[in-house]
Amino acid sequence: MARRRSGVVSLLTAGLLLAAVLQSPARAAATAAPALTIAPTTVGNTFTAGQQVKLGFSTDATTVSWTVRDAGGTEVAKGSAPAATLNGQLTLAISTPGWYQTDLTAVGSDGTTTLGGTDFAVLSPHDFSTSTDTRIGVAGALAFGGAANPGLEAVPLMAKGGISTDRDEAFWSAAETTKGVIQFPQRYKDYKATLDANNIDFLNILDYGNSLYYPDEAPSTDEQRAAFTRYAVAAVDEWGTEHTTYELWNEWNLRDPNGAAKASPENYVALLKMVSAAVRAKHPDVKLTGPSLAVINDWQGWFTKFADLGGLDYVDAVTIHPYVQPLDPEASVTYVNTIRNIMTAHGSNKPIYITEQGWATGTNPSSVSEPTQARDLVRGHLLAYGNGVARYSSYNFMDSGTDPSNVEHRFGLVRNRLDSRGALVPKPSYVATAVLARQIDELPLIGQTRFGSNGYDVSFNAGGGQSVHAVWSATPGVVAATAPAGSTVKVTNLYGVETALTADAGGHVWVSAGPEPIYLRGAITGPMLPSSRFALSVAPEVSGDPATGTLTFTNPDPVTHAFTVAAGGGETSGSVTAGASTTVPVSYPAQESTGPRTYSASVNVDGRPVALLSVAGTATAPLAITGSHVLNGAGKDLLRFRVTNASSRPLTIDGVDWASGSASGTLLTGVTVASHGTSYADVELPVTAASTWSATIRRTGAAGIRATGKLNPVVAATHGVRRTVALDGVIDPGVAALPALSLTGTGTPPVQGWGGPDDLSGSLWLTHDDTNLYVSARVTDDVFAQPNRNGNIWAGDSLQLGMSAGAPGEAPQVQEIGAALTDAGTVDTWRWTPVSQAGTPSGVQAKVGRDAAAHTTTYEIAIPWTTLQFAPEDRLLSATVVINENDGTGRRGWLTWGKGVAEAKNPAGFNPVFLDPATH
Repeated sequence: MARRRSGVVSLLTAGLLLAAVLQSPARAAATAAPALTIAPTTVGNTFTAGQQVKLGFSTDATTVSWTVRDAGGTEVAKGSAPAATLNGQLTLAISTPGWYQTDLTAVGSDGTTTLGGTDFAVLSPHDFSTSTDTRIGVAGALAFGGAANPGLEAVPLMAKGGISTDRDEAFWSAAETTKGVIQFPQRYKDYKATLDANNIDFLNILDYGNSLYYPDEAPSTDEQRAAFTRYAVAAVDEWGTEHTTYELWNEWNLRDPNGAAKASPENYVALLKMVSAAVRAKHPDVKLTGPSLAVINDWQGWFTKFADLGGLDYVDAVTIHPYVQPLDPEASVTYVNTIRNIMTAHGSNKPIYITEQGWATGTNPSSVSEPTQARDLVRGHLLAYGNGVARYSSYNFMDSGTDPSNVEHRFGLVRNRLDSRGALVPKPSYVATAVLARQIDELPLIGQTRFGSNGYDVSFNAGGGQSVHAVWSATPGVVAATAPAGSTVKVTNLYGVETALTADAGGHVWVSAGPEPIYLRGAITGPMLPSSRFALSVAPEVSGDPATGTLTFTNPDPVTHAFTVAAGGGETSGSVTAGASTTVPVSYPAQESTGPRTYSASVNVDGRPVALLSVAGTATAPLAITGSHVLNGAGKDLLRFRVTNASSRPLTIDGVDWASGSASGTLLTGVTVASHGTSYADVELPVTAASTWSATIRRTGAAGIRATGKLNPVVAATHGVRRTVALDGVIDPGVAALPALSLTGTGTPPVQGWGGPDDLSGSLWLTHDDTNLYVSARVTDDVFAQPNRNGNIWAGDSLQLGMSAGAPGEAPQVQEIGAALTDAGTVDTWRWTPVSQAGTPSGVQAKVGRDAAAHTTTYEIAIPWTTLQFAPEDRLLSATVVINENDGTGRRGWLTWGKGVAEAKNPAGFNPVFLDPATH
C-alpha cells in the first residue's frame, strides 16, 4: 500500500551541553579562560526557511562574537554583543536554504578567549506527506547502545531530511535471552513506533548469532540454522510486512571467516533457503533481500557461487555494499555492473539495492573532507539511480563517535550526540541529502548521459514537459543546457540555493559543472553541451584581502551582446562584439575566515539572466610560521622561526610560543610583520638526538596558527664551499682544485656487470653563492646513451639531485632535479618532485659535455635557491646525487653519493651539507 509521509514528530527535546572546541593556550592570566558550551534549543540546529534561526549556547564570558559562513565559505553574518544580552541564544536573520557554520569567540573580562562553534541547516519547505518514494535511506543505528545510538529525537531529523528508509537491526541475541523464548526488547519497539510515526520505512537486518545455540557469529549446521530461522519468523511476526523489508545478515562474506560457517556462500544459501521457506509460508508478501555483499576480497567469486547455488531464487532484491573510500563514487559503478552481469547470466533481473555506502570524514589518512563527503554521497545516490539501482542507503546517519582519527566514528550525516559542535547538528552531507530528496521526490528516472570526458547528467521526469537534471563533472567546466528561448531554468546548488535563469534567444543557459552536483529544472532537451562561451577565474585569496578575478565572455554569435556580471555584491557591465572576447574584472569582499571558497558570478546578457558560473578556491591565513634547522657561520645548531605575512596589510602578533623537548619559550612578542614581509628569530638549540619542535602564532581573538617539525642531529656534514661556477661544460680549475666527492661502483644495487672505474665512476663537487647551488661532476663512462627526453631522462645517462632543507629526514618536501645530454644533442633539465611543480624547472641552467675519446661526461648545473625554495643563509641542507647508467640496452643501474632517490624515495638517506660562508 502507498505510504503517506506526514509531518515529522519529535519525541524528545535536545538540551545536551557540550565541551568547547578549543581554549586559548594556558598563560599567566589571573583568571581562567571563559567557559563555552553548545546547547542546541532546536533538535540538530535544523530549521525550515522562514523559521527563526536560534543557536543555543552557555558561557560565563563577558562578550560573545560570532561569524557565520555558508557552505561556499562566504561570511553571511557577523557581530559581537555582551553575553548577558544574548541570554544564551544567538538569533540570526538567515532564511536562504543551505548549510552554515558558526564560529564563536567568548571573551572574558580580562581579555582571555575561548573559541568554539556550531553548525546549522536551513531547508526549503517540502511536503513529503503523500510521497511514496523509498529510494533514499540511511543506516540509523537505533538498535545500538551507548554513544553510537542517535536517540529517538534523531528520527524526525531523518524525515525532515527526506530520508524514507531506516536500515536498522533487532538483534537475535537481545530478542532471545532465554532459550526458546523470543521477546523483542521495548527499545526496539519504541524506535519502530517512532519510525512509523514519522512515516519512515524499516529495512530490518536479520542478524547475528546467539550464544544460547552456538559460540560463533554465523550458524553452520541445520540445527543452528533452524534456531536462527525461528528468530527470523518471530521478527516478521513482530514487525510485519507493511513498510518493512528484511535483509538476511550483514556482510556474511566478510564477517566471521574463521568461524564454523567460514563466511562461505554454501552456508549462507543454506540459511537463506531455510529462512525464506519459513517466513514466506507464514508471510507470503514478505520482502526478503540479501546477501548484503561486502565488495572485498574475492567478492565476485563469492557472489557467482551464491548465484550458482540458487541464492537468487530466494531473495526479492540483491543487496551490496560497494565502498570505494577515499575514491569518488564513480569507482563503484563497475561493481554494480559486475553484479548485474552475474545476475543476468543466471537469468535474474531482480532489483539491486545498495544498502551501505559511505565516506568518512576526519583526520585519518583514508578520510575525506566534509564537503567531499557531501558531494560523493549525492553522486553515489545519483550514479546508483542512473544505473538502475532501486534503493540506496548511506552509512550512516550519525557519527558513531567523536574521534576524528577513527574512520568508524565519522561516517555520519550529522554529528555525534557528544560532539563539541552540538548534538545531532548537521554536517554538509545532511543538507546535501535533504536537497537531493527535495529535487527528485517521486520523479521517475529518465536516464543517465555523459558529457565531456568526466561529466554526468542524471535526469528525472518532472511532468508537464519539465525535467530535473543532476549535473556534475570531475573536470570543472562550463556547459550549456538547451531549453526553449525565454523559458525559465531553475538552478539549485548542492546545498539548496536556487537561481532562476532564462534561456537566451538561441535556446540555452550556461552553468558551471564541477565536482559538486547541481540541479537544473525546466523544459530541458538534449544533452549538456561543453562550452567555452564564459570563463570565471579567481586568484588565490588571502584572508583579510579581497579576492579578485576575471570573467571572460567569448561571443561566437554574429551580433554584439551587452552584458552585466554580478559577483561579490557588485556589478560590472560590458559588451562583446561578434566573434570577439571581452574580459571584465570581478571582486569579492575581504573576509577574515579561511578555508575552501566557492566564488559565484551570474551573467545577464541582453537583459536576460543566462549564466550562473562558479569556481572553487581556498582562502589561506595571512600569517604562516615555519621552523628550520640552520647552522650559523661556525656550524653551530640553531632553530630559526620565520613568520611570513602574505596579506596587503601589516599584522601585529602577540608572540610565538615554541617548544622542543624540555626547552620552550616565547619569541617575537608584539612584533608587527610587514605586508608581504617576514620576521624571524633564532633559538640556540644543540641537536644531539632526534626530536621534534612546535610553534604557535598567537593573535588576540584569533585561533592559533601552529606548525611542527622534526630535528635530527647533523653527522659528518659535507662542506659546500662558496664559489661561483662559469657554465661552459668544463670543470672550473678552482673547483677541480677542491676535494672531490668520489663516485664509484658501490650503488645500491651496484651497476649491473660493473667493470670497474673505466666502466663508470666519477668525481663530484657542490659549491654555492648567494644565487645558486652549483653541481659539478666529471663522470668516466665507457659507453654513453641517452635516448630519452624530459621526465624520462632518469632511464638514460644522466645526473639527478635530491635536496631538502635541514638535516636528513627533517623536511617533508624534496626537490628532485635532473639534467642530461640527450642523443638528440640537447641538454634537458627536469623536476620530478614536488609533483605539483613537475616539469622543466624554472631558472635551472645546465651545460653537459661529452668527450668521446676520453670517455668522460662533464656536468655543470646551476640551480637557483628560489627554484629550490631554500634560504641559503640557513646554511644547512641535505642532498644526494645520482649518476644513472645506460650503455644502450636500458638502464643498468646507478652510482650515488648519498641515498634516497634511486633506491627508494626517502630523504632520510640524504647527506648533510653545510654551506660554508667562506670563499675558497
